Amino acid sequence: MCGRFTLTVESLELVEAVRRLNVQLRAVIFRPRHNVAPTQLHPIILADGEQFAAQPARWGLVNFWATDAKRASQQINARSETVAASRAYARPFKRQRCLVPADGWYEWNGPRRQRQPHWLHRADREPFVFAGLYDIWYPQPDRPAATFTILTSEASQSLASIHARMPVVMPANRQEAWLDSGNQDAAALRFLLDLPPDDAFVAVPVSSRVNAVRNDDPSLLHIEQQPMLGLT
Repeated sequence: MCGRFTLTVESLELVEAVRRLNVQLRAVIFRPRHNVAPTQLHPIILADGEQFAAQPARWGLVNFWATDAKRASQQINARSETVAASRAYARPFKRQRCLVPADGWYEWNGPRRQRQPHWLHRADREPFVFAGLYDIWYPQPDRPAATFTILTSEASQSLASIHARMPVVMPANRQEAWLDSGNQDAAALRFLLDLPPDDAFVAVPVSSRVNAVRNDDPSLLHIEQQPMLGLT
């Protein structure tokens, strides 16, 4: 599960995937984000002919055939294990894959009335990319709207105590193949998601101010005085 995430770098060009893939920035107005929430705009990276481009998209996939956006908030995540057989995701999985730049995400655990938020991120604080899918929905015939979902898998052993699921973090050596729209072989694509446990991530307790979507500032990442989890 991934219900909030961050991209706190000062410029999208700092994301390694963008530099490595020579991504063209088109109509992307980017600022550091500390609390990206469902239905909000965020840059995604996708194939654009023989090039790669970054463009804004709304988090929460709305299928091209949808008559409204009611299911957007329910389609922020897609299970990587079943995505190829899902009515909502099978077509985007085959043809419309993307990368979602990030440098962390939030999960909550603990008693229902005292749930503690944690920021999960690389120990070296470097940005990375989630594996995602996108679709183009037309709320009006002349107004295309890009939307996306983030793929998830079972959490690595070091993070499972926080949450049983985690976003699929796409390593650099698989990113170009994931974006290749000419590759429509479900088995080959599924192989790209079959990743070994990644213990480069840690989880730290952070401010409960992250609970409110309106809060989006560096103070959200204030680390509470509790032990760091996820270190090996």
